[in-house]
Amino acid sequence: MPRVTEKGGLAEGVIQTRWAKARDREGWLSLLGKVVVLLAALWLLFSFVFCLHRVRGNDMYPAMQDGDVVLAWRLQGSYNQKDVVVYEAGGKQRLGRVLAKEGDVVDLTDDGQVTVNGTPEDNEIYQTQAGKAVKFPYLVPKGKVFVLGDFRTQATDSRKLGAISTDDVEGVTIGLLRRRKF
Repeated sequence: MPRVTEKGGLAEGVIQTRWAKARDREGWLSLLGKVVVLLAALWLLFSFVFCLHRVRGNDMYPAMQDGDVVLAWRLQGSYNQKDVVVYEAGGKQRLGRVLAKEGDVVDLTDDGQVTVNGTPEDNEIYQTQAGKAVKFPYLVPKGKVFVLGDFRTQATDSRKLGAISTDDVEGVTIGLLRRRKF
């Protein structure tokens, strides 16, 4: 056994090694705690404030195409015309543009012109055809919105599903990530 003759010899080396191990362990526990808090914050944000939705199909073509990812804000209190919303209908999450709110009258003429409260809709890319679920002119009921897809000839929207309850609207889109051809 070595003899300790100098101040701080073998005993001090052992103590310093143990302190270093304790500091390392404390550092790892601190890092683990921070990671757990960060993951919990992200879970809360994406459960109650934001939602991610993958676009399936071409209901919103050309603005959004199959494979794009949409970030939506869940805390919207009311919805405005032209808001693009993520909603649930028919057991699926869907995307559509709010055309009319409660109390508005939507009409679809024989030539495919859409009017809201007598005013023709602007920025219409594709001609709109009436669905069988709704008889026009249509008064949007209280607590609902009338939603149309941009690709009117192929979209499944309020013409086929009826007006969408605002409780079924999951959020208003605030961001888009193009994922095609990855």
